Order: sequence, then C-alpha cells, then structure tokens
Amino acid sequence: MNKIPCSVGILTLNSGATLRRCLDSLKAFAEIVICDGNSTDSTLEIAREYGAKIVKQYDSDEPNLRCVKDKANVRQKNMDAASYDWYFFMDSDDALSAEVVEEIKKIAANPRPEFFVYRMPTRIFIDSKEIKHEASYPSYQIRLINRKINPYFKGKVHERLKFDRARYKVGELQSYYDFHWSRERAENYWQYLKMYASWETELLEYGPLGPFLYWCVWRRLRIIAGYLYRIPKMYLLYGFEDSMPARIQFLTLWYHFYLLYLFIKTRVAHVRSKRL
Repeated sequence: MNKIPCSVGILTLNSGATLRRCLDSLKAFAEIVICDGNSTDSTLEIAREYGAKIVKQYDSDEPNLRCVKDKANVRQKNMDAASYDWYFFMDSDDALSAEVVEEIKKIAANPRPEFFVYRMPTRIFIDSKEIKHEASYPSYQIRLINRKINPYFKGKVHERLKFDRARYKVGELQSYYDFHWSRERAENYWQYLKMYASWETELLEYGPLGPFLYWCVWRRLRIIAGYLYRIPKMYLLYGFEDSMPARIQFLTLWYHFYLLYLFIKTRVAHVRSKRL
C-alpha cells in the first residue's frame, strides 16, 4: 500500500504511556518525525519500533528537558526535520481517526490542491468518553499545512502556525482532531492550569500601557464574558451527562480570571519597581 506523502510531527517527553496508540493511528503516513526532550521511559524505544525519524529538541544530553517556554522553536525544529511538503502536527497523547487520515490522504494526493492550509474542528475525550458539549465548542485549530508556503511557528507557551494569510486562504477538514485527556489530567486540572498561568506570566513583556490593556486586559475580559454567557446556556440546553464536567468547565473560567489577576499584579509590580 502506498503511504500518504505527508510528514507527521510529534513532540514527546516520557510519552510511553500514550505514544503507541498515537503511532498506531499514523501507520498510513510516509513519515513520522518525533522531536524528543531526552525521554527516560520507553518513548524512544517505541518510536524506533514504528520506524519514526527521531530528532532532539535541544542539543543537549540532559534528560527530561521540557520545552514549555520554548514551544514554537521546538515545533519549528520538528517541522524543519520533515521530508514531505505536506505536514501535520499533533501531540503524543492524541490519535487520529480513520476519517481524518482519509481526508489528509485525498489532499496530499491532489497535485493541485485548492488550499495549502487546513484547519479542523476539535473535540475532547476524557478517559475515553467523548465530551459532546463544551463552552468553547466549536473550536478550530490549524493542523495541516504545506511547507512550500514557508510557514513558521510563533508563541513560547501556546504555539501557533504563521503564514501569509493574505495570499493563502484556509481550508477546513470535516473530521475532528481528538484531544485525549487522561483521568489523571482531569483530576489535576487546576494544577495544570496554574502551571500554564505561571509560564504565561513569566513571559509577559513590559511594553507600552496601551497594548497591555488591549491584549492582556480587554481581550481577557472578552474571553471571560464569552464563558459567562456560554456556560449556563450549554448546561440549560444539553444538561450535564454529555457535557464537560461542571468542575472542569468552571475551572477553565476561573483560569481566565486568575490569569487576568496575575497580569495586572505583575504589571503593577513592574511599574512600582521602575519608580524606585
């Protein structure tokens, strides 16, 4: 069987518990590129078993290197190591459905594709149970891109693909990208969110007041307002059984309040230190 002429990039760090499921879903692809942070579990052994190309996230032999504040550069290194023009990136704890694979196969086989960039809808599974309703649905992410258009990653904590949007329009896959959350992640969700809030605050840049008020305050308030409207509406319309557990949904809302507080607190502390 001819493989799909598309590279799949995956970041790993001690991902042995989920990597096999991930790679099982990618057997139809011509190339899998693992960008690893010097894992000390079975990650690299599993990657070699599936014939993946392995590159290091950093030029270091130090074990267990996390790229949490350098995500874009590591994603870029992952993409630069790919051999094919079409490139799909994902996380090691997720897996692609047969429907996604079939869509990508048709796109990659087309010598004159209508689009060179594709976004796709996302959905969440917690401990293998599909979450059919969540306050941020429908949510879309760009995951498939052709490297001929010179894309690049930007963002130290939450990386995003950048490209010439005026020239290249974004197509849309019909199948979902599935996020697979473990029960442990769901149970420790607030610790997970606090960790990300801490990283984002540490990387906060102290520019002029105007951009700070827009990007860090106004936009965060808009996100909060959106959740305050959508959360009660979701539970009223769909109930709780197939919806995101209320604890996790309200922790997500609280995260944005908490991040707003940290941003303002850090900015005030910076201004005061400049006056001393």
